[in-house]
Amino acid sequence: MPSKTFVGLSKIKQEKIFSSAVKEFSNKGYSLASTNNICKEAGISKGSMFQYFSTKEDLFFFVIRKALSEVIGFYKKNYQFDVEKMDLKDIFIKSCLQLIDFYEKYPFHYRLYLRTNYEIDAPNYKEIRRYLVRYVSTITHRFIDVGKKRKVLRDDISKELALFLINSFLSRFVEICFIPGIEPTFNVGKFSAAERTKTLEEIYTFLIEGMGIRQVNLNQEKEIK
Repeated sequence: MPSKTFVGLSKIKQEKIFSSAVKEFSNKGYSLASTNNICKEAGISKGSMFQYFSTKEDLFFFVIRKALSEVIGFYKKNYQFDVEKMDLKDIFIKSCLQLIDFYEKYPFHYRLYLRTNYEIDAPNYKEIRRYLVRYVSTITHRFIDVGKKRKVLRDDISKELALFLINSFLSRFVEICFIPGIEPTFNVGKFSAAERTKTLEEIYTFLIEGMGIRQVNLNQEKEIK
């Protein structure tokens, strides 16, 4: 956690330090990130940095928590919609497109997420993974809760399994939108907005055919709300 000295800094200086750190960690990961580079970018001495954070690890955890907090805060402020007036398919597609839109606006946040998600030599890796999953799954939880409430999703599939399956699809989809060449046979990154929406519609149909109640007509879902 940041020290009282850091908390006492102006918001502008705090943001400068955070911005410098999130860029360094997102570009290089924890192991290769340099506190010297962060200090230079932020315009502070290394001695000052370690008055604000006791260790590099402490700074790393602060950056992760603040980045995720900003993602969630921005989402709640700008991307809210009334799920009661939408069918499950629209909730799924709109949520996915909003996530992509956010990461296009804040690319360093997404790079940090990827680095942290796959860098197994980061300190307290398992704790970080649990922290990430808890917050990143916010959208998926809502989708599943609404789907089960409306009797569209099968009751015999646990929420934990449904979360795993949907998050796996969404994580991969977002990755191929932002990481060049990760999936050369299915380059969603070059898709138009309409093509992305069509792909998400296909993913939704695939998920519902596997997890949905077979008797439900996807085109008639609004009738059973």
